[in-house]
Amino acid sequence: MRPITTLARPFVAAPFIMSGLDALRDPRERAERVGPAVKPLADRIEWLPKDPEALVRLEGAVSLGTGALLMTGRFRRLTTLLLAAQLLPALATEHRYWTEDDPERRANERSHLLKNAGLFGALLMVAGEPRRAPRLAELRRHARETQIKSSAEAKALRREAAATLKDARREAARQVRQARAEGARKASKSGTKVAKGAKAARAGATGRAAKAAAKGKALAGR
Repeated sequence: MRPITTLARPFVAAPFIMSGLDALRDPRERAERVGPAVKPLADRIEWLPKDPEALVRLEGAVSLGTGALLMTGRFRRLTTLLLAAQLLPALATEHRYWTEDDPERRANERSHLLKNAGLFGALLMVAGEPRRAPRLAELRRHARETQIKSSAEAKALRREAAATLKDARREAARQVRQARAEGARKASKSGTKVAKGAKAARAGATGRAAKAAAKGKALAGR
């Protein structure tokens, strides 16, 4: 639907752009038609200009700007609502076919009024449409939920891996401390055994020397 919408926007915006340009260039004819109807409204609203031609120029500028925005597709809902609001004075004051006596002119004015009414209804329909198609919105919502779920799962996996790595480091450090303590105990035991052996060797040597000395004294006494 997007290519069709893009193609249709210039056709809908063109009448508003052209009417806005005409109102800015020559507002006199239109001011004569709508002046009596919009004057009471202008008198009630202080910021509106009181001159009918100034009012027509203001409406033309708004029509030109909103038509350009509609053509570019910017601010679609606001633009369509503004364009629909601009058609209200035309529907209320212009193309009053029931006041015409000439059948041909009467039919022409009625045709213009029905065209404006159809355009007004189309603008309201466009303004009331959802910003995204239901199916597309559902697909995007599902994709967003899947992304959030995947992100949460990835975070949980990272936390689990970090906890596992931390436990592994603690276990490795504990094993290293145990190995060092065991090596220290073995080294202490080995040192004790060596000291005992050296002490025993010294004691044996002292005993043998004492025996040899006693034997030598005995031999000398004979």
